[in-house]
Amino acid sequence: GTVQLIAISSAQRSSAPDLPWAATVHNAIRAETFPFRADKDDYALFLGRFHPEKAPHLAIDAARAAGIPVVLAGKCSEPVERAYFSREIEPRMGTDVTIFGVADATAKRQLLARATCMLFPICWDEPFGLVVIEAMACGTPVVALRRGAVPELIVHGKTGIIVDTPAEMPDAIAQARLLDPVACRKHVEGAFTVDVMAAGYEAVYRRTLATVPEPWLVAGQ
Repeated sequence: GTVQLIAISSAQRSSAPDLPWAATVHNAIRAETFPFRADKDDYALFLGRFHPEKAPHLAIDAARAAGIPVVLAGKCSEPVERAYFSREIEPRMGTDVTIFGVADATAKRQLLARATCMLFPICWDEPFGLVVIEAMACGTPVVALRRGAVPELIVHGKTGIIVDTPAEMPDAIAQARLLDPVACRKHVEGAFTVDVMAAGYEAVYRRTLATVPEPWLVAGQ
């Protein structure tokens, strides 16, 4: 039998064009489990592993240049993560940098909802980026580097600001803070719901079944 794959983003498909992709169906979240908040506190948020690919040091640099505090939340337990932390994060520590540590489901939602923007300075082609969707569901715009699936997730100039280089991130933060939290939430409610994802998978299954030869129907007779 043949194997057909469903991609979670066009970026994932283009990274392996020779694989037998049947369709692209974006990941989803239950937006109702994320608290919407229009009234923001004065900090930018980084939420992710302390890893060179996630590049939280770029989040510190951007927030500092933009003149706002930054909160960093995420895992730092693997050897590569600890080495990165001591090399890139510790030298950048200051009164404007808060290391939150690992945020559980409740803390994560509070951090996302209160942040003025979320920073996503990834340095690899991430195939999705669920935290981007989670932030927007909370009404929090995202400032991101144009890598991986980022352009598929963020509506540039409406639910976040996408830039090509870290040097552009401070200005992007200033722009993002002017965006409408309601637009961020509505984007997720329209494009990244569980219903939309389920409908996408169902369509693929129906299409695939329609191409299956008839004999399997009578195989047991």
